Amino acid sequence: MAAALANLGLHGNVWTSGMLSRLVSLLMLLVIAGTAQAKPRVLSGKAWAIDGDTIVIKGQHIRLYGIDAFEEGQVCGRMACGGKATVAMEGLIGKGILSCEQQDVDGYGRVVAICKSSSGVDLGREMVRRGLAVAYRSYSTRYLADERWAKANKHGAWAHGFDSPLHWRRTHQ
Repeated sequence: MAAALANLGLHGNVWTSGMLSRLVSLLMLLVIAGTAQAKPRVLSGKAWAIDGDTIVIKGQHIRLYGIDAFEEGQVCGRMACGGKATVAMEGLIGKGILSCEQQDVDGYGRVVAICKSSSGVDLGREMVRRGLAVAYRSYSTRYLADERWAKANKHGAWAHGFDSPLHWRRTHQ
């Protein structure tokens, strides 16, 4: 033990200036490392829609963060909500450049991201406000207010009644 303390620069109960200097440097590094946050990965480019909550940019599949859109083939009342969700996403994407900030990677290896149009429109928020997706509570509370707004105003599927996309997938796929 005495040898270990000697290697640290501690002699008996006396701190050497070298030891104190190393300790201060170490603490500063720990503070800096603890407060520094990695920059999120940003993917940008022209996109195409796979469905109402999944797009592709430069060959990378991206799942929109915090939403669950109605599935292709899903019907909400008399509305083909799954097909409408895909068409709406295609319209939101348009021909412009999207910018997607990665939040996670899902179990299928897809990037999970918040994506915005070049004019700043949050695609996830817009899908939820149109009533063509729901807030995916299991992963985020980001779009709960938008979902409440869509429900109160009977937008999209909220005007017809529906099974959640998650429940629909479990019973139809």
